[in-house]
Amino acid sequence: MKKYQSLLLTFLSIASVACTAVVPDGVENGGTGTAFRAKVAGGDFNDGDRIGLYMFESSDSPFSGNVLADNMLIRIENSEAVMGGSLFFPDSKVDICAYYPYWDDNIITDKHLSVYVFEDQRTLENYRESDQKYLKLPDYENTGKPVELEFERLMSRLSFEIKPGSGFASADELEDCEIVIPNIKYHSSISLEKAELIEPEGMRDFFPYAGEKSVSGDKVSGIYAVVIPQTLYKGMSIANIRVGEDTFRCILEDDLVLGKGVNYTVSIVLDRSATKSAGSAGCGVAELSIKETVWE
Repeated sequence: MKKYQSLLLTFLSIASVACTAVVPDGVENGGTGTAFRAKVAGGDFNDGDRIGLYMFESSDSPFSGNVLADNMLIRIENSEAVMGGSLFFPDSKVDICAYYPYWDDNIITDKHLSVYVFEDQRTLENYRESDQKYLKLPDYENTGKPVELEFERLMSRLSFEIKPGSGFASADELEDCEIVIPNIKYHSSISLEKAELIEPEGMRDFFPYAGEKSVSGDKVSGIYAVVIPQTLYKGMSIANIRVGEDTFRCILEDDLVLGKGVNYTVSIVLDRSATKSAGSAGCGVAELSIKETVWE
């Protein structure tokens, strides 16, 4: 899987941790004020996760002052935020922004950071690192206490529930189904000042994470994909589902506008008899419904 420049590229059922910074000896940024300490609150962070930090002296234009921290690494270790070097506050206020996950080749361009997601999220690592997060603290004044870094999710999540209709004896027949989400935009950038994403671009087929896929009652669930917020238009397929030799295209009847931090449960009832009678793949979806909830 290729590594993209400026990846801002996390996931479910992972316990949140509150982390206070530990600063290693021997590496300094030349500052002379109070040492920077951080507390990472919530955000589903795990030991081993890495965060990128920028800090600027405040100026008339936010995030344009003298650079004090240029993509400084913060690593979560033993539930603590371990900084990749020493950082000090100046006497003046500062502008702070941070992102997850960290990439060492990250570059700010015109006060924007690039945002990519992995199209192949079949591994847990790629899935988690597609759940990108961001925070901004403009005009921050040092209080002598750890800086609380509370991140906001930038992405949307699609959660699939697949149910058997006519032609299926039970949900067990769907356990080995394969899903492709076609024509999803995968690249955007975020404004450091507004913390908003610009219109995404570029299209690729996405392969969702299915590491928790299971049969429960009358459905197969535990299939997830993290995507950049965008509009999926009427007539587009929100999923192509392959079961054995049959492929079911799940066509949207209305536009679907995806929002950041929102989970969309996509419930699909497959009808194998319709596929067979139609004589071609692309038929056979008896029901498609979508429910929005807060992604927690």
